[in-house]
Amino acid sequence: MNKTLLGTILVTAMLVTGCTTTTSVPPVVVSDTDVTSFSDISTHIGQLNARYGADKVLIVTDIDNTLLTSTSDLGSDIWYQWQAGKLSVKPHPDQQVNCLYADAIGLLYELAPQQLIEPGTPQWLARWQQQGNHVVALTARSPSTRAATERELARAGMDFTKTPLTTADNTQLMINGADARPYTYLNGIMMTSGQHKGHMLQTLLDKAGQTFQAIVFIDDSDKNVSHMTEAYELQGDTSLTAFHYTLVEERRIARFGAVLTPQQADTMASQWQALNRTLNDIYPARDKQGTCLTPQ
Repeated sequence: MNKTLLGTILVTAMLVTGCTTTTSVPPVVVSDTDVTSFSDISTHIGQLNARYGADKVLIVTDIDNTLLTSTSDLGSDIWYQWQAGKLSVKPHPDQQVNCLYADAIGLLYELAPQQLIEPGTPQWLARWQQQGNHVVALTARSPSTRAATERELARAGMDFTKTPLTTADNTQLMINGADARPYTYLNGIMMTSGQHKGHMLQTLLDKAGQTFQAIVFIDDSDKNVSHMTEAYELQGDTSLTAFHYTLVEERRIARFGAVLTPQQADTMASQWQALNRTLNDIYPARDKQGTCLTPQ
């Protein structure tokens, strides 16, 4: 996004108690802004906690290119964006991966270790948890990738079981549902299979029977930030600050001149072909001639 603050709305509710008497309540603010540091986000969370109390401020964060990033381009979020045609560099027909969602993404999550984007991120999360904020991970990953996801978060020192979203009577919340695609919530992590994150968060809160006066949302995707702000502008009863976290892409542009270069795309394509040749040599039953291993 080109602007640092977009889409701010103020919704002031008035309670009418007679012909002319009115009482105002605090405004509901929905806004989004670009950031490159969790330190800036933490400053805003501190302000919200002082205003509402930490137990009334929900923190929701994406994982890929927000908390963690891949140690290699192959299998990274940049690789997925390239395969999905979301970048200026597009895959050639012979570079497009078969069974991208059914098999390939999950396989690479299992194989590729991830790393922290900012070394201090686990300490920020722990600080918010210690202050009493509920902290939830909201990822586009499929529920089938939960084991690899939780493994890499644990290796990086991030534990979403400390202050997870619970039911209103403080019992553990576990969700296994499906709209257009499956979604689950467990151990403080909601896996959404790429569905609308605004709707997914509202679904989670509805099932938990919980309400918050303010929500902080952190995500590297402009689309996800837009979906979240749209959802809460329509809802109109909860303040939302959505942070568009751009550090990974800004670092790549500074280093390579682009989020992805054609040469990097060609390298990823060659690596994928080499990986599949090796796997099919060792496990020839994997070679399904275009048919996915995972049933569709």
